[in-house]
Amino acid sequence: MDEVEWTPRQPKPEDLRVGLISWAGSYLTYEPYNHMITAAAKGLGRRQTWEILVSNEHETQAVVRLRSLQGLYLLCEADGNLYYDRPRTSHHGSFLLRFHRNDRLASQPSSQTAFHMQVRPGGLVALSDGEGGMLYAQGPRLLLALGSNPHRGEEWFILQRCPAWVSLRSKTRKFLSVIYDVEIYAASEHLTPMSLFQFESENGSPILQLRSANGFYLAQRRHRTVVANGYHLESDTFFRMHWNCGRIILQSPNGRFLGIAPNSLLIANASIPGPNEEFGIRLANRPFLALRGRYGYVGTSPEHDLMQCNMDQPSCIHLLPCRQGIYHFQAQCGSFWSITSFGTFRPWGKFALNFCIELQGSNLLTVLAPNGFYMRSDRSGTLLADSEDITKECIWEF
Repeated sequence: MDEVEWTPRQPKPEDLRVGLISWAGSYLTYEPYNHMITAAAKGLGRRQTWEILVSNEHETQAVVRLRSLQGLYLLCEADGNLYYDRPRTSHHGSFLLRFHRNDRLASQPSSQTAFHMQVRPGGLVALSDGEGGMLYAQGPRLLLALGSNPHRGEEWFILQRCPAWVSLRSKTRKFLSVIYDVEIYAASEHLTPMSLFQFESENGSPILQLRSANGFYLAQRRHRTVVANGYHLESDTFFRMHWNCGRIILQSPNGRFLGIAPNSLLIANASIPGPNEEFGIRLANRPFLALRGRYGYVGTSPEHDLMQCNMDQPSCIHLLPCRQGIYHFQAQCGSFWSITSFGTFRPWGKFALNFCIELQGSNLLTVLAPNGFYMRSDRSGTLLADSEDITKECIWEF
């Protein structure tokens, strides 16, 4: 920036005393005697207080200096290091004051937390708020924040599909969790980040990989133990999945089924699966579904009394978890899905019914309806639950 002429003047009410907080929540502090600047203090005190001195404007932005209560100024060297001392030139220690929108956390969704999505070919999306601000990475730490001056397309993001995150529970209702970095035990009564696994499966294939939160895959090792230290495409990380009314059974590469040992360790030991080898499975961070089948989206239409499967836009299906793998389907109006004697669906039932969700791929699932049949799409556009076997019409993208 051009040199700025600083005119000495008496302090005015608009001169502010502020504390500067880093992205980690600590305060910028000047250390006595060595002219060093740190950002470790958790509270605002004398050494964390700075006076903002405003000079003339640079275009539409204010030019400011930050002065400590000790009388010295916040300065920046050419390499980006900060310290405090007396300015060497008329522009040394000058900063442009840029105002940002308030980037606060809200406990409930509202119009203030909503973003408008702009889409471009190639899976590119941009997010903006109601006031025209764009979301993009800013500053040396590339923190996401709302701003109005993105450069070189930095407001555009690549939209990628992420495999579903799931939790698994044993017969004793204990979560499978990674403990001691790699070992897997069914010993936790509470859901933690180490109880979450990414469900990775090729669409249409019964072969599954489970990626843990530590970045590694579940793998069968010696003595039939299953630990989380596998690598992508390693043969020991591939398991065959079998479904039983919303509960999953996992078969290891050696043909044994995964179960829980008496010491709660996950092992591949059983040659025939039983209740100890069945795991309850639940989608994590998935409060609702939007389903698409062979003929379109699942939704409601003012022209039809029944749920349709050939809509251009999906209707939101709110998921109310019941038991592991079993959900109640709630419509947008707050009522529940009901099923007729013909296997068709209506969205205004008074009582909650049990639906079993069975994952068939990273973004594919089947739904076992309360009447014991799989939900399928029909050429007529009516959603039906009358299939004993899983056919192409029973597969739903979510």
